[in-house]
Amino acid sequence: MTQSWLKFPTQTSGWFLLSLLVPLYFGLISLLHSFSQPYIVQDDARLHIVWLQRFIDPQLFPNDFIAHYYQTIQAIGFRTFYWIMAQLGIEPLLLAKLLPTLLALVTTVYLFHLTLFLLPHPACGFLTTLLLNQNIWIKDDLISATPRAFIYPLFVAFLYYSLRRSPLPILICLGLMGLFYPQLVLVELGILGLRLWTRQGFSNRRADYELLLAGIGVALITILPFQMTIHAEFGPIATLAEMRQMPEFGPLGRRAYFGVPPLQFMFAGASGLRLPLFPPILWVSILFPWVLRSRVGHRITAEWPLLVQMGLASIAAFLLAHLLFPQLYLPSRYIFYSFRVLMALAAGIVLFLALDTAKRRITATVPLGLVILLSLVVALTPAIPPLFLAGQGWVIGHQPAIYQFLAQQPKQSLIASLTSEADNLPAFTAQSVLISREFALAYHPSFYQVMQQRIVDLLQAHYSPDLATTQKQLKKYGIDFLLIDRQFADPTFLQQQDWLIHSSFQSIVSDIEQRLQQGAQPALQQVIDRCTALSENNLIILQTDCINTIQSE
Repeated sequence: MTQSWLKFPTQTSGWFLLSLLVPLYFGLISLLHSFSQPYIVQDDARLHIVWLQRFIDPQLFPNDFIAHYYQTIQAIGFRTFYWIMAQLGIEPLLLAKLLPTLLALVTTVYLFHLTLFLLPHPACGFLTTLLLNQNIWIKDDLISATPRAFIYPLFVAFLYYSLRRSPLPILICLGLMGLFYPQLVLVELGILGLRLWTRQGFSNRRADYELLLAGIGVALITILPFQMTIHAEFGPIATLAEMRQMPEFGPLGRRAYFGVPPLQFMFAGASGLRLPLFPPILWVSILFPWVLRSRVGHRITAEWPLLVQMGLASIAAFLLAHLLFPQLYLPSRYIFYSFRVLMALAAGIVLFLALDTAKRRITATVPLGLVILLSLVVALTPAIPPLFLAGQGWVIGHQPAIYQFLAQQPKQSLIASLTSEADNLPAFTAQSVLISREFALAYHPSFYQVMQQRIVDLLQAHYSPDLATTQKQLKKYGIDFLLIDRQFADPTFLQQQDWLIHSSFQSIVSDIEQRLQQGAQPALQQVIDRCTALSENNLIILQTDCINTIQSE
């Protein structure tokens, strides 16, 4: 009895089935949660997927500059995949809820079999898949169904075929990564390059060098057209010098990078390593080198250098992104995902060998029930729904009357608002917004200059003491509805808007705040009672047609 608890079930198929049950559990709970509210959307889906609803209804978001920008910057493969599914009648927002479970299952299948190349025991395969699923289901990347959700199945498949030494599948996986998430292609090319080095020195197989050259070719073919399209539409990304001058990239900005504390710069945010902290058991992976040299290290196959190659390629890409910043985009992207796979593999191997070696000694001195209980606590705690759902970034709408009212308006309607609710309106009402915090990203100057002008004009519409100025700004953009906070004229409202305070136009915000503190009254206050179309909780919808007619009286 003492020897059977780790080995059940003994067949590979049994452990494989258990491995598949893990993403199914996380996926089904997450799916149920995604339908638990009438108005619920994943945070990143608001930025990347909502606009793809136009694949179902081309009349949505007409002449919407924000929608055009975020559709254009989506990776070609990602955009094409959602388009194909839309032609089959599956709405993008619905697909985004169904997709994470499928992606996790594919990841699990590849990871299980990849583990068997490293340590040929199915129980070890189960442990690695369990650990990776525990980590990726408590984060907001897989569940977002955005391009980064595709990283895990594509990257693990690439690793699997690398160990199988299957050139065509390797190139297919690399090409798909270029079409879905180009940044990780650099890591994969690094792995291919490092695999040229063996214990006997550089490989003398011509095919290995041909594979690397073919991989570089595939990367160029898949990535260059995408980059050229973005450049043609919106020009180059902001330069290092430009970013340094922008509060948006400062310590408290929308995308903090410069001026942050050293530890934060090294380990968190867009610049840091962002190593996984949950589940904590992942950190036993640091014992892998010691286990490799221990008495049981011989059980690990000669394929273990793949883990080293993953780590070195990721770190090299991470450092290169820092060196060339911002041309390779955010450095953390080159290590955040690959290290999760790396640590799950290393931790799974360490845990399996430790348990397998110690099982007789443990069960001889400790009751079997206690061993099982401790194992269940480690395995099941991350599976508690409130725990992992809290990290998935779900946004729940709390203004149903407002959503229903705006959803009934013509599709060409334009809503303007300085409130955080503007982030949700495209998802919950299928209507365009003039600007919002979520959509005001400052990477491309040609895009952000338009956003800046819109924000400045909208601030004037809100806070000008002259109603004619307010009306002028509303007419300039053809705004149909103005969504305001009841306390918009209180200085504390602006003080709570971090994206306005820590911005390139912060001086304008400061001037408005100062005037409000001195008792200035925005002209917009004069029309609230007369032009309110609907109010709910702290929000008020104003009809701009009504506001614009007041000038003739």
